[in-house]
Amino acid sequence: MRGARALLLLYRVEVPFLRQTSADRRGLPQGGERGNMSFADEVRDELYEGIPKKPCCRRALAAGLLLGAEAEDKTVTARFPSEACADYAEEVFRTQFGRGLTFARRPLPRGSRLSVFSSPAAAKLLHAMREPDAAEHLTGGCEGCPSAFLHGAFLSAGTVNDPHKSIHLELFLRVPAYLPLATAVLEGCGYPPRVVARENGTGLYYKDGTSVEDLLTLCGAGRVAMELMNVRFERQLRGEENRATNCLTKNISKTVTAAMRQVDAIRALRRSGRLSGLPAGVQETAALREENPEVSLEELCALHNPPITKSGLNHRLKRLLEEAEGCGGRRGCAKGGF
Repeated sequence: MRGARALLLLYRVEVPFLRQTSADRRGLPQGGERGNMSFADEVRDELYEGIPKKPCCRRALAAGLLLGAEAEDKTVTARFPSEACADYAEEVFRTQFGRGLTFARRPLPRGSRLSVFSSPAAAKLLHAMREPDAAEHLTGGCEGCPSAFLHGAFLSAGTVNDPHKSIHLELFLRVPAYLPLATAVLEGCGYPPRVVARENGTGLYYKDGTSVEDLLTLCGAGRVAMELMNVRFERQLRGEENRATNCLTKNISKTVTAAMRQVDAIRALRRSGRLSGLPAGVQETAALREENPEVSLEELCALHNPPITKSGLNHRLKRLLEEAEGCGGRRGCAKGGF
């Protein structure tokens, strides 16, 4: 999986957490009880877990959370998709930039929130995120830093479709200056994104299930990634079952069509009186096929006394079809054969 789960373990196990934040503290359903939550909300719910203790990972997490932010002098305006996400981000910012921070919250359409605060350190980080070497500078502290950055990036700018409907994960960036940073981090993890221009921003997206599963695992949503994997597996099984059913139906249709053609030929030969002039073995096959039009060739072979081979049966059936089409003629019938 190109190291995604290994990096996640480094981020979650080697990087201790200061605290664990429960879902019910934020008024969200517990994991596994989606209710009215979207699939993206369920991912975010899993990501509201804690703040890394390592300074480098904490800075990377803060940078990811600031992908929807801009600064004017020391004032930072950050955009988040929900109240719960803003709560989590503000606690991260207090841990990273100072416990004395105060925030002004402004509502936006569709439940989004603007969080406005004054912090020279946060403004400096936003400036660093625009630098050409930002990815190396902000996520090169340890092997857990890319996961921490993507953790924050999904919370602030990420969305993922319900896998029962379609596979699609996207980071939507409203600030073009942060596009090189996000792209470089994703490419550095082994997942170069596809890019699409959207109204008011740019989307970095993935549509293949493996990449989406890996990125969800990498950013810390391993449980939801497993759910996605199960959905894809079930869909694959259903597809294989449908293909097998279609193949079986097609084979049955071919068998029935061939059998009816053989029966029609036998009846035509009987009406013309030519059937009685054919060899005894061919007549036996004709009688058995006419009596058992629904059986397979293997079953028809076994009905003969003694049973015959499939090759021998095919020769006899071919002879019947040729005789019915007038290919063999009366002289051919008289020569005998089988």
